[in-house]
Amino acid sequence: MITKQTVLPRTRSMPDTDVFITGVGIVSPAGCGADASWDALLAGARCIRPMPALNGNGTSAWLAGQVEDAWAQSQSCSAPMERVSRLAIEAADEAVRSAGLEPQRLAEGNGYKVGVSIGTSKGSIQALTQLADFIWNTSIGDDLALQRQGGSSWNALAPDAPARAVAGRYRTGGAVHCTVAACATGVLSVIQAANWIREGTCSIALAGSTDAALAPLWFGAFERMGVLAAVHPRHGSAWACRPFDRSRNGFAIGEGAAVLVLESSQSVCSREVTPLARLSGWAAGTDPVSLTRSSDDGTLLARLIRQACRIARIRPTDLAAVHAHGTGTITNDLLETRALRAVLGAQVADVPVVSIKGAVGHLLGAAGAVELAVAAKACVHRQSPGNITLLDVDPEMADLHLPTSAFSLDPGAILKTSLGFGGHQAAVVIAPP
Repeated sequence: MITKQTVLPRTRSMPDTDVFITGVGIVSPAGCGADASWDALLAGARCIRPMPALNGNGTSAWLAGQVEDAWAQSQSCSAPMERVSRLAIEAADEAVRSAGLEPQRLAEGNGYKVGVSIGTSKGSIQALTQLADFIWNTSIGDDLALQRQGGSSWNALAPDAPARAVAGRYRTGGAVHCTVAACATGVLSVIQAANWIREGTCSIALAGSTDAALAPLWFGAFERMGVLAAVHPRHGSAWACRPFDRSRNGFAIGEGAAVLVLESSQSVCSREVTPLARLSGWAAGTDPVSLTRSSDDGTLLARLIRQACRIARIRPTDLAAVHAHGTGTITNDLLETRALRAVLGAQVADVPVVSIKGAVGHLLGAAGAVELAVAAKACVHRQSPGNITLLDVDPEMADLHLPTSAFSLDPGAILKTSLGFGGHQAAVVIAPP
């Protein structure tokens, strides 16, 4: 059931508790469900579309990767709930089902020690907009109305609302945690849960992240920063975000969620389940040069990659692929290129590097979890999506191996990198079980 790879010797400082992925749930612009998202990505889906409902700058609609409302007939979302929490619930439900877990067994006192680590980069944008409109149109003297609206809005505005919603749905009694770390939120949420399992805090964890920010407030903020991609002059909206491309000019905002079920080796053995993959190493750090960027030389990210590989007891050059953060902005893609070049050296051309943001957009707080879930699927199926919108490789990245369509993976682990505004950075190694 659980096999061991040939790996480097373990040092005294390395923990000896394995962390396995036994279930995956994904809600993304590519599809509602892990299999639907995976199949679409392998087939080369490009999901960025104009959003006519948003006026943009008055001349064109903003571009986005939007999730279809698949939960319209779902029993799991029958109660009123903010979109950001609904996405998390949908992903968690699928992850629990795919792990073969009985929902009632997750409740406190029913046999499992279950933690919940669900992050988001912000609270509900929709609730914030509604509250702002209410305050603007309500008399300052109407204290009772303000108290009622403020009390009902606070639950949705709090970033931990999705984590509480998932924990409440399954009545878990373990730790509940919400990571808020910009676009690195998803990976850092999974790292938090993996640490719980290694420490023995819980034997099972529901880990991931969610984001739903397709609202004028957020588009306007990113437009002011100058990081939103423009429609491609020849290929149109679907090709707007082009990671590693010579003419890349930004990202397109997306929404979505992903939840991974993490388990200790003892839990996996006692339940007699076959894991999908293993989280074998991870590392996190911060390089806050400014709000919107880290050091351009990639030194910190290179150190984190080496650390994650060392904990996973593999050499970076043995990686089967790198699933990069790859936003399609000038600085991010250069930073990751320099970090990978520093780590892989002469073998940098031998390891495929992929970003799926060209296909689904930048899912912000949900990006890391969705991309980590896709990497887990790639580890299982030994295939990977390609850089589906890459047209003309940036000469500064010409030494990278950047497949433009789905490809087969060689034996070995997958590295997932994640970066966020404020300097947040992380690296995770996913290996076969």
